Amino acid sequence: MNIKRLITNASVTFLMISGVQAQTQVGSVNTFYGEVGLSPVEVSGAGGDARPFAVRLLVGNELTKNLGLDLMYTATISKDSRSGYNAYFNGLGLFVKPKVALTEGTEVFARLGVLRSDITASTAGRDLGTDIAYGVGIQTYFTKTVYGQFDYMHSYDRDNVAAKGFTVSAGTRF
Repeated sequence: MNIKRLITNASVTFLMISGVQAQTQVGSVNTFYGEVGLSPVEVSGAGGDARPFAVRLLVGNELTKNLGLDLMYTATISKDSRSGYNAYFNGLGLFVKPKVALTEGTEVFARLGVLRSDITASTAGRDLGTDIAYGVGIQTYFTKTVYGQFDYMHSYDRDNVAAKGFTVSAGTRF
């Protein structure tokens, strides 16, 4: 089984479990949430630009109605490789997530935090470091606990190496 099929199956299972959980938690207070997202990360460096494909796992806690705290892990599942060139991006970060409701069930948000990244974007080797990361996005709830999200993150920009990209994810509150 290839990795993309595995991620797809895990995501569908995650959403199905969330749907069952939604039936049992109507009216309860939900402050924790988890997400699974897929992203073609735009990596640039000395060897040129590349787009490795990554999966993003996120666990968060709503501190208040308009502020969350996110722990995010991103890992490459498909490298962008060519002759003599290899590109990937892995990262672990902590973010604050201010948000505001646009309509009932739809929110816009920002993320600001630090991200420890391991990036290869050239034939010269890898770049390992910590940088300020930020992003913006929108999420909409399909049920009281299951939501979809689209966001843009600027994850790393140091030593002529950069990583950024859009992510589509699904999540649940529990």
